[in-house]
Amino acid sequence: MNDHLCPSEASQQLRCSRAKIESQSKAISSNRQLLDVLDAFPGFVLVLNHTRQIVFANQSFLGFLGATSLSEVLGKKPGDALACEHAVHSVLGCGTTVFCSTCGAAKATPLLHQPENGDAQECRIRQEGSGKSFDFRVQTAPFPGGDESLHLFFLTDISHEKRRRALERIFFHDVANIATGMVGMSRTLCEKELDAEKEKQFKTVLHRYTHRLADEVEAQSALAAAENNDLHVQAAPCESLALLDEVAAFYNNGGNNQTCRVEIAADAVATAFFTDPRLLHRILINMTKNGVEASPPEGVVRLGCEQAENDLEFWVHNQSCMPEKVQLQIFQRSFSTKGAGRGLGTYSIKLLGERYLKGRVSFTSSSEQGTTFRFRCPRNIETPLP
Repeated sequence: MNDHLCPSEASQQLRCSRAKIESQSKAISSNRQLLDVLDAFPGFVLVLNHTRQIVFANQSFLGFLGATSLSEVLGKKPGDALACEHAVHSVLGCGTTVFCSTCGAAKATPLLHQPENGDAQECRIRQEGSGKSFDFRVQTAPFPGGDESLHLFFLTDISHEKRRRALERIFFHDVANIATGMVGMSRTLCEKELDAEKEKQFKTVLHRYTHRLADEVEAQSALAAAENNDLHVQAAPCESLALLDEVAAFYNNGGNNQTCRVEIAADAVATAFFTDPRLLHRILINMTKNGVEASPPEGVVRLGCEQAENDLEFWVHNQSCMPEKVQLQIFQRSFSTKGAGRGLGTYSIKLLGERYLKGRVSFTSSSEQGTTFRFRCPRNIETPLP
């Protein structure tokens, strides 16, 4: 989607001049006792003016950014200071893109004028450049100095908390489902007399369950390593059509509880290239899984690969359309197209594809054309990334 402007009137306010910002910052510095308390606070605390520009930031926040002085963030909005990818790509910065309509940091300010002032919001930020994702809990309060144009802005980093909860809800849930299927299949094999054909079918499905279980463990392991910068790219020769065949076979084996079909487009190119086949396979598996779960019964998910100048572009298409609110939050760490706490697929596609394979992930979605996820990757990865 394009970063067109957010319709929120509050977010369209012009920024104050540098002189005005410095004057506001100097005015609140007289409340030294309060600022000393805020500096000693372990969480992130900002003082924002009526245009959501920073006039004070405590030492915890400056340290998190690697800033040595307040002047480095003075006048910036929260998303600008945190290098939010949407703020960076917008001329007007934080709070002015359509993506900001789903962000707790942008929605928190109006709470100052509502009875539910103390309610917390959540802010999900993916940093431009580093590709790191953060989850923050955001709360606001009037600045205790009589100036109604200023307010305190509290940010609590809950990234680790969200990751732990995601592991519990997603990984354990999926592993438990697979393990339950394996127990049922193995019990039937042990307790019932089956004819040779039926026994062969049960053994085949049981084998597929074990393959899915191993895949689920490998997926979570790769994601954890990638987020900790412990994942190493291992480049090797690949063949595009053979890779698509593997992905299609993974879903068309009868052991994934799906009713839709996964097909390879007739015009998918077969070409040799050099990348990490393990990571690319993981990306395509997640892209396909997203399409399968979004498809209606008897639907079709198509996979393809095409030349894209000097690169290759893999794509996965399904016939459904994502709601706009979902499209605005795709690729965020704690957001899932399947609902709260139910998946990390699109996030891992972005993380593995862009940070490690040096490609570009994108998508389009409309009621007329359905949804297509694309991964454009270089033909040759020469050295591992950190």
